[in-house]
Amino acid sequence: MKKPFLLLLLIAAIAFLLPRDAWPQKAEAMHRIGILVPGKPPAPDAPKPPPSELVRVFQETLAKQGYVEGKNLTIELRIGEYERLPALARELERLKVEVIWVIGTRAVRIVQEVVKRTPLVMYSCDPFEHVAKLSRPGSNVTGTTCMTTELSPKRLELLKELLPEARRVVFFGDPEDAPLGWRLTREAAPKLGIAIQMVPYKDRDSIPAALEKIAKIKPDAVFVYPDVILGAQARKLAQFWLEHSLPSMNAFPFFADTGGLMAYGAINAEVGAMMGGQVAKILDGARPGDVPVQRATQFHLVINLQTAKALGVKVPQSLRIRADRVIE
Repeated sequence: MKKPFLLLLLIAAIAFLLPRDAWPQKAEAMHRIGILVPGKPPAPDAPKPPPSELVRVFQETLAKQGYVEGKNLTIELRIGEYERLPALARELERLKVEVIWVIGTRAVRIVQEVVKRTPLVMYSCDPFEHVAKLSRPGSNVTGTTCMTTELSPKRLELLKELLPEARRVVFFGDPEDAPLGWRLTREAAPKLGIAIQMVPYKDRDSIPAALEKIAKIKPDAVFVYPDVILGAQARKLAQFWLEHSLPSMNAFPFFADTGGLMAYGAINAEVGAMMGGQVAKILDGARPGDVPVQRATQFHLVINLQTAKALGVKVPQSLRIRADRVIE
């Protein structure tokens, strides 16, 4: 009886002394997550575009936490117009994804109506459209806010500093996306001597008519309240503003990179990293209701001097000095 016992001890001792890499490796579980984005789905035969900075940093953060696409992680990406989002969300649930990352305030609100158990990680401009408390959301929803709603009055102040003579400004946005953004901007306008008017759009197809209406109004400037739909149109919007001599204030730096006059808001690199970390926590076993909603902390002011010159706008030195980036 002693010999088998001694043999087992010897085998255990040899195994302990072997390099760790030589030990039998436990097979890693395959995890599956969904990404749901409002927008026009690509054609089946269209080449796959490179990921945006937001998605790229999101995936890099997941990889740093041990979740690597193609190794132990499968990502199910779904893109569809707003009316298709409920069906796409249910499709992701049928695939038994462990978490769904939803991009856009209006999109999150729509998906919340149909997804009650699968964890949702939101990217929203107004978190209180979705949760009552940031520290402990307490439901199946957590996520990150870019603070676009809260920063709306600040952006209007910056626009007024750039264009002191501006009196008539158009607020261009989707009224169903984040209603508080319009209210805060409307309340700030009279204090700055601005009369502000909303020109809404409701979906991609209604954007051209809304733009033509803005052109007929001929405001002193356009205040763009963005969502995912307008973000995808950033370059076209910049071209339209330039063609109609309309200075624009935008919420995300990439709007200025694509030709918009000025932007002030969260940077995608920080938001993507925050969201990747939150999804990793849920994959590790955390309940979404216990994962605090995070707020962006880095906000960049970007001014496109090329566009300013084309529009005949003189950028004051006070703004140049404060800008995080100036596009020459």
